[in-house]
Amino acid sequence: MTRVVWLAALLLAWAGVVRAQPVPERVVSADGAVTEFVYALGQGERLVGVDTTSRYPEAVGRLPKVGYLRALPFEGVLALRPDLLLTTEEAAPERNLMRLENAGVRVVRLPVAWTLAQVRERIRRIGQTLAAEPEAERLIQNFDVRLQAVEADIRHRGASPRVLFLLVAGSHQLMVAGANTAADALLDILGADNAAGAMEGYKPASREALIATRPDAIVVAEASAGQFRVSDWPELALLDAWQRERVYVGDSMFLLGFGPRLPEALEAVNAVLAP
Repeated sequence: MTRVVWLAALLLAWAGVVRAQPVPERVVSADGAVTEFVYALGQGERLVGVDTTSRYPEAVGRLPKVGYLRALPFEGVLALRPDLLLTTEEAAPERNLMRLENAGVRVVRLPVAWTLAQVRERIRRIGQTLAAEPEAERLIQNFDVRLQAVEADIRHRGASPRVLFLLVAGSHQLMVAGANTAADALLDILGADNAAGAMEGYKPASREALIATRPDAIVVAEASAGQFRVSDWPELALLDAWQRERVYVGDSMFLLGFGPRLPEALEAVNAVLAP
């Protein structure tokens, strides 16, 4: 058997294993972006519960909440009698996920998706899991069409603006997004430089450090509308980028979820990056 034939046989066998899984009818989704993809694939009627990071679309407001993605309760999920928990590698605690599997719940944990290729692969994985492969391919095609316009705008812009990306956490606490974050990944797709790229992760904002960043543009992600108030951070208002209104304030899941609204998020941020 040649290597090509052997690989083809292996892929077919793998596909058979995937399809051998029963089609899930009662699904709990524990990740805001994953929940959005389930709806974007036209499979929202399968959902019987979601986690607290799932806030879009409006229909999720009518579903039971099972808790926070990183603190999923065993009893709370099991009480909804799901045959599938669809989540990501960020889900926790591990003990409860293992207990759910031992109780007969299929647990699918998707890899983190911070690049366009990874987002496409995530769509395919969700489509395969929900037996919605044709819908997944159509969603990817639509996704790519919408991205073409954004990519054209990025090429037209040419320059790589320096962007300060901030995240509002807790009670108006401001965090600066550094390297190896979803914010940094978003800026990378946009061809922008992270003004805080020298540090790792999200760090509490220092008032003096904010002034020192001297960004060309500012992006603020907030968990709920109106959570960010520039009056709490007057140093930001002194920055040239703020005075020139090169600022975008938006929902954190919209900006950082890397879900089906990613092309719209890229368009919104890119609009304030133009010279």
